[in-house]
Amino acid sequence: MNMFDSSEFDKSTIPESTAEAPAETKRPFSIDDLVALVRDREESIFECAHARAIDPLTLRSQLLLHLPRLVTADRFPREHDIQQEVQAVSDFLEEIQRPYAKWLRPPERTITLDDLEFVSLDPEIAQIYHERLHYVGSYRPGWHYAFQEKNSGRIVCIGSVADFDLKHAQEKIAPHIELRYVSVLSRFFTFRWAPKNIFSYFHGKLRLQLMKERDTRLMFSFINPNLGFNASSHKGAHWTLFARESGTRYTYLDGRYRTMRFFVENYGTSDPVKLRERLGDSFIVSTIKLHPLELFAIPLQRRGRKAIPTEPHGPHIFRRPELCASIPAKSMVDRTETVLSRPPIPILPALAAG
Repeated sequence: MNMFDSSEFDKSTIPESTAEAPAETKRPFSIDDLVALVRDREESIFECAHARAIDPLTLRSQLLLHLPRLVTADRFPREHDIQQEVQAVSDFLEEIQRPYAKWLRPPERTITLDDLEFVSLDPEIAQIYHERLHYVGSYRPGWHYAFQEKNSGRIVCIGSVADFDLKHAQEKIAPHIELRYVSVLSRFFTFRWAPKNIFSYFHGKLRLQLMKERDTRLMFSFINPNLGFNASSHKGAHWTLFARESGTRYTYLDGRYRTMRFFVENYGTSDPVKLRERLGDSFIVSTIKLHPLELFAIPLQRRGRKAIPTEPHGPHIFRRPELCASIPAKSMVDRTETVLSRPPIPILPALAAG
């Protein structure tokens, strides 16, 4: 999930960098170099987003998802490469967000927290936000909720909740809580013009709703520090770090970032060896070292507190497993069918050859 609030973009621990410096250094290239590179260009990236009528933080996050595929042991993206990537990602986002450009425009009157009402959201509407506006770019089935402005019905933010399916976390919490009382918060998205503290306010309403509807007692949410997120909104809403998950990697199909779930749903597995055998050179795995994902948890009821450790589980014992589909329905489809119904992010010629 993961937040789009600009306060989430951690700048305090990122080393200063220029376009030329990373390529000159002897140490291995790191994701922090890429985050610093994007941070240094944030103003121009946001200006580009404004000119193209696309969400600025979606553009920034998409860049940080796609740039790692261009890093090799002896090559780091240069200024020309960055500009090409900004252009390619902007073209892609402009195409998929164009029908919803009016949603991105600020309202004439400032909206406050008192103007909002908490509502359930139809899956069809949630899917638009997941696929077109959220930086991950893929739909996550579940239960969907939103804040909308009372008078106009205009959506201000959304968040989705899914059944608990983190197999590698089950053994950690099973002695303390039945899994049917556990949920995962994902795909939170808020417009730039939303009121401050919108996440905390949303979470408070969501908590009451889940307790009432589903008797939810414990909820999880992932934070990706490789995108510069520092979980400040989660921490402000009293979430606790549950674990750091090792095995973080980015996977791409025809140059476009795709989630592990995408490959499981469409090809039956997330195993990179099997995917490479099947998809050939169109399938790429990032080689740059990425920080562990951070799994946060919050008890919604007292009975969920025992499942949260006093110290977070470390990446040496908490590793994301390879997944396989339980049914082969979509795993056998031809790759030229609906899987690639949207244009891929072009691979830069200068780096594809290297």
